[in-house]
Amino acid sequence: MKNIAILLLFVFAFQAKAQLYKSKEGTVSFFSETAIENIDATSKNIASVINTSTNEIVFNVAISSFQFKREKMQEDFNEDYMESDKYKDAIYQGKINEKINWKKDGTYKITSKGILTIHGVTKERTDTGVVEIKAGKFIVKNNFLIRVADYGIKIPQLVLYKVAEVVSVKSTITYSAYSK
Repeated sequence: MKNIAILLLFVFAFQAKAQLYKSKEGTVSFFSETAIENIDATSKNIASVINTSTNEIVFNVAISSFQFKREKMQEDFNEDYMESDKYKDAIYQGKINEKINWKKDGTYKITSKGILTIHGVTKERTDTGVVEIKAGKFIVKNNFLIRVADYGIKIPQLVLYKVAEVVSVKSTITYSAYSK
Protein backbone atom coordinates (compact mmCIF):
# COMPACT_ATOMS: atom_id res chain seq x y z
CA MET A 1 0.00 0.00 0.00
CA LYS A 2 2.89 2.34 0.71
CA ASN A 3 4.02 1.91 -2.91
CA ILE A 4 0.56 2.97 -4.09
CA ALA A 5 0.80 6.18 -2.04
CA ILE A 6 4.20 6.94 -3.56
CA LEU A 7 2.80 6.29 -7.02
CA LEU A 8 -0.13 8.61 -6.37
CA LEU A 9 2.21 11.36 -5.25
CA PHE A 10 4.41 10.79 -8.30
CA VAL A 11 1.41 11.20 -10.61
CA PHE A 12 0.77 14.70 -9.28
CA ALA A 13 4.43 15.71 -8.91
CA PHE A 14 4.78 16.85 -12.52
CA GLN A 15 2.11 19.49 -12.23
CA ALA A 16 3.41 23.03 -11.80
CA LYS A 17 2.81 24.64 -8.45
CA ALA A 18 0.97 21.57 -7.24
CA GLN A 19 -0.50 21.87 -3.80
CA LEU A 20 -0.67 18.29 -2.62
CA TYR A 21 -2.45 16.90 0.39
CA LYS A 22 -2.16 13.23 1.27
CA SER A 23 -4.36 11.02 3.35
CA LYS A 24 -3.36 11.01 6.97
CA GLU A 25 -6.06 8.67 8.20
CA GLY A 26 -9.36 7.38 6.99
CA THR A 27 -11.92 4.65 6.78
CA VAL A 28 -13.94 3.10 4.01
CA SER A 29 -16.83 0.86 4.91
CA PHE A 30 -19.59 -0.90 3.07
CA PHE A 31 -22.94 -2.29 4.10
CA SER A 32 -25.08 -4.92 2.37
CA GLU A 33 -28.59 -5.29 3.74
CA THR A 34 -30.93 -8.18 3.03
CA ALA A 35 -33.86 -9.77 4.86
CA ILE A 36 -31.62 -12.73 5.79
CA GLU A 37 -28.34 -11.15 6.78
CA ASN A 38 -26.54 -7.81 6.95
CA ILE A 39 -22.91 -7.69 5.90
CA ASP A 40 -20.56 -4.87 6.76
CA ALA A 41 -16.82 -4.39 6.61
CA THR A 42 -14.32 -1.59 7.18
CA SER A 43 -10.84 -0.78 5.91
CA LYS A 44 -8.35 1.74 7.23
CA ASN A 45 -5.75 0.86 4.59
CA ILE A 46 -6.23 3.90 2.37
CA ALA A 47 -3.93 5.97 0.18
CA SER A 48 -5.25 9.19 -1.29
CA VAL A 49 -4.00 12.51 -2.63
CA ILE A 50 -5.78 15.77 -3.44
CA ASN A 51 -4.17 18.38 -5.67
CA THR A 52 -5.81 21.64 -4.52
CA SER A 53 -4.44 23.50 -7.56
CA THR A 54 -6.49 21.35 -9.94
CA ASN A 55 -9.08 19.74 -7.60
CA GLU A 56 -7.91 16.30 -8.75
CA ILE A 57 -8.28 13.43 -6.33
CA VAL A 58 -6.93 9.88 -6.39
CA PHE A 59 -8.01 7.25 -3.92
CA ASN A 60 -6.90 3.65 -3.41
CA VAL A 61 -8.00 0.96 -0.97
CA ALA A 62 -6.64 -2.60 -0.79
CA ILE A 63 -9.55 -5.02 -1.18
CA SER A 64 -8.01 -7.59 1.19
CA SER A 65 -7.78 -4.94 3.93
CA PHE A 66 -11.54 -4.97 4.62
CA GLN A 67 -12.24 -6.43 8.04
CA PHE A 68 -15.44 -8.34 8.77
CA LYS A 69 -17.05 -9.40 12.03
CA ARG A 70 -16.89 -13.05 10.98
CA GLU A 71 -13.79 -14.67 9.52
CA LYS A 72 -15.82 -16.80 7.07
CA MET A 73 -17.40 -13.68 5.55
CA GLN A 74 -13.96 -12.16 5.05
CA GLU A 75 -12.69 -15.34 3.42
CA ASP A 76 -15.70 -15.60 1.08
CA PHE A 77 -15.45 -11.91 0.20
CA ASN A 78 -11.77 -12.14 -0.77
CA GLU A 79 -11.77 -15.55 -2.45
CA ASP A 80 -15.21 -16.01 -4.00
CA TYR A 81 -16.60 -12.54 -4.72
CA MET A 82 -13.82 -9.98 -5.02
CA GLU A 83 -10.96 -12.31 -6.02
CA SER A 84 -8.60 -10.02 -4.12
CA ASP A 85 -5.53 -12.03 -5.12
CA LYS A 86 -6.26 -11.03 -8.74
CA TYR A 87 -7.98 -7.63 -8.27
CA LYS A 88 -6.00 -6.17 -5.40
CA ASP A 89 -7.29 -2.59 -5.19
CA ALA A 90 -10.29 -0.36 -5.69
CA ILE A 91 -9.11 2.89 -7.30
CA TYR A 92 -10.90 6.18 -7.88
CA GLN A 93 -9.45 8.96 -10.06
CA GLY A 94 -11.51 12.09 -10.43
CA LYS A 95 -11.94 15.79 -10.04
CA ILE A 96 -13.97 17.86 -7.60
CA ASN A 97 -16.24 20.07 -9.71
CA GLU A 98 -16.76 23.00 -7.34
CA LYS A 99 -14.27 25.82 -6.78
CA ILE A 100 -13.16 25.63 -3.17
CA ASN A 101 -11.08 28.07 -1.20
CA TRP A 102 -8.84 25.42 0.31
CA LYS A 103 -7.34 28.02 2.67
CA LYS A 104 -10.64 29.06 4.23
CA ASP A 105 -12.16 27.05 7.08
CA GLY A 106 -15.67 25.83 6.37
CA THR A 107 -17.84 23.01 5.12
CA TYR A 108 -18.40 22.66 1.38
CA LYS A 109 -20.79 20.39 -0.52
CA ILE A 110 -19.02 18.83 -3.47
CA THR A 111 -19.56 16.66 -6.50
CA SER A 112 -16.78 14.62 -7.98
CA LYS A 113 -16.70 13.17 -11.47
CA GLY A 114 -14.24 10.43 -12.28
CA ILE A 115 -13.66 6.74 -12.82
CA LEU A 116 -13.90 3.97 -10.27
CA THR A 117 -12.18 0.65 -10.87
CA ILE A 118 -13.31 -2.36 -8.85
CA HIS A 119 -12.79 -6.03 -9.70
CA GLY A 120 -11.03 -5.07 -12.94
CA VAL A 121 -14.02 -3.08 -14.22
CA THR A 122 -13.81 0.69 -14.71
CA LYS A 123 -16.93 2.84 -14.66
CA GLU A 124 -17.45 6.58 -14.89
CA ARG A 125 -19.31 8.05 -11.94
CA THR A 126 -20.44 11.29 -10.40
CA ASP A 127 -20.82 11.30 -6.63
CA THR A 128 -21.53 13.85 -3.93
CA GLY A 129 -19.81 14.52 -0.65
CA VAL A 130 -18.62 17.11 1.82
CA VAL A 131 -15.24 18.72 2.42
CA GLU A 132 -14.60 20.12 5.88
CA ILE A 133 -11.61 22.48 6.10
CA LYS A 134 -10.18 23.37 9.47
CA ALA A 135 -6.73 24.71 10.33
CA GLY A 136 -5.17 23.63 7.03
CA LYS A 137 -6.47 20.06 7.17
CA PHE A 138 -9.28 18.58 5.12
CA ILE A 139 -11.79 15.89 5.87
CA VAL A 140 -13.60 14.49 2.84
CA LYS A 141 -16.75 12.45 3.47
CA ASN A 142 -19.02 10.74 1.01
CA ASN A 143 -21.65 8.04 0.73
CA PHE A 144 -22.46 6.28 -2.51
CA LEU A 145 -24.03 3.14 -3.88
CA ILE A 146 -22.44 0.39 -5.94
CA ARG A 147 -24.42 -2.16 -7.93
CA VAL A 148 -22.25 -5.28 -7.62
CA ALA A 149 -23.23 -6.62 -11.06
CA ASP A 150 -21.95 -3.39 -12.69
CA TYR A 151 -18.44 -4.35 -11.58
CA GLY A 152 -18.58 -7.98 -12.69
CA ILE A 153 -18.90 -9.29 -9.14
CA LYS A 154 -20.79 -12.56 -9.32
CA ILE A 155 -22.75 -13.78 -6.33
CA PRO A 156 -23.30 -17.56 -6.30
CA GLN A 157 -26.97 -18.53 -6.57
CA LEU A 158 -26.74 -20.43 -3.28
CA VAL A 159 -26.11 -17.21 -1.27
CA LEU A 160 -27.87 -14.71 -3.54
CA TYR A 161 -30.49 -14.01 -0.86
CA LYS A 162 -27.72 -13.08 1.66
CA VAL A 163 -25.95 -10.42 -0.44
CA ALA A 164 -27.64 -7.23 -1.63
CA GLU A 165 -27.52 -6.27 -5.30
CA VAL A 166 -26.66 -2.70 -4.26
CA VAL A 167 -24.08 -2.00 -1.57
CA SER A 168 -23.79 1.25 0.39
CA VAL A 169 -20.24 2.62 0.66
CA LYS A 170 -19.07 5.35 3.07
CA SER A 171 -15.69 6.99 3.34
CA THR A 172 -14.13 9.55 5.65
CA ILE A 173 -10.58 10.62 4.88
CA THR A 174 -8.43 13.21 6.63
CA TYR A 175 -5.74 14.97 4.58
CA SER A 176 -2.72 17.01 5.55
CA ALA A 177 -0.16 18.91 3.48
CA TYR A 178 2.37 16.74 1.70
CA SER A 179 5.93 17.60 2.57
CA LYS A 180 8.98 16.06 0.92
